[in-house]
Amino acid sequence: MRNKTGYWIRSFFTLNKSEQRGIIVLLVIILSLLLFNLLLPNFFSHKKSEFRTYNREVSQFLRTQKALTDSLQLVHLQNAGKLSPEQADTKLHPVPFDPNHLSVEKGLQMGLSVRQVKIIQHYVAKGGRFRKKEDLKKIYCLSGAEYSVLEPFVRIAHSKVSASEKSHRKKPANRMKVEINSADSVALVQKLQLAPWLARRILKYRTLLGGFYSRTQLREVYGMKTATYSAIKTFVRTDTSEIKKTDLNTATFKQLLHHPYIDYETTKELVNARRKTHGFSNFRQVKKLTGLPDTLLNKIRHYLYLRPLKN
Repeated sequence: MRNKTGYWIRSFFTLNKSEQRGIIVLLVIILSLLLFNLLLPNFFSHKKSEFRTYNREVSQFLRTQKALTDSLQLVHLQNAGKLSPEQADTKLHPVPFDPNHLSVEKGLQMGLSVRQVKIIQHYVAKGGRFRKKEDLKKIYCLSGAEYSVLEPFVRIAHSKVSASEKSHRKKPANRMKVEINSADSVALVQKLQLAPWLARRILKYRTLLGGFYSRTQLREVYGMKTATYSAIKTFVRTDTSEIKKTDLNTATFKQLLHHPYIDYETTKELVNARRKTHGFSNFRQVKKLTGLPDTLLNKIRHYLYLRPLKN
């Protein structure tokens, strides 16, 4: 080993000055790099804390994503009416409310989904009425667990009859014939001796239907008692030419769904069948393609017509 070292030293001194300086510079660079590599961790020790911060941010992001996924899953279960009692307790924050006058803002405030509120509003708009708390169970997207949470907060305001309407009821009946599809509220009150509030409901339901094809439909009006109908039925006639009809071949999904006799499933059946056949040519075809019950088809065909298809 000593001989080799001596040989390297003697060889070094045999080199010219430029070669010697080059070797010395190279050795200095190598030693500097080794020293820098040893000291480098001391200059960047703070990176450890930055890595811990990064880990915390990643963990927070994953927790946020999980919370969002859980929230979306909860909304899906709620719209399907499948919330469990524990989930209903967590999701709902009810305050006293009347389902007959429920706004979107209040529904969302209580924890109901937009779809649930819209279905409740649609039910009322189509002539439905929540007369007691248990009627809220009719809403198919509302689970039993949700109803249990909401039930103590349901407040249904019952219609108050004014003193003038009470006295009106006591007047002796002196009724006259009325064409129900063209009569206004004054005619219904004066000629049929109906209370003003009931006359208004008849007109509202007539608008929703598009007109009455039979006087028996008056029994569907909310608040129409059997005794009242029996007293006025002989004075009521219907002019079916006054009925407003919709072209089944061009009506939109929303237009069909708006009718009180046509629910969501019926609308879907009609629209899907119409799409397959590119339009109906007659009502026998409607019956064949949709499979709708005769009782329902006989009711809704009074409000529908089929414009001849263009070749």
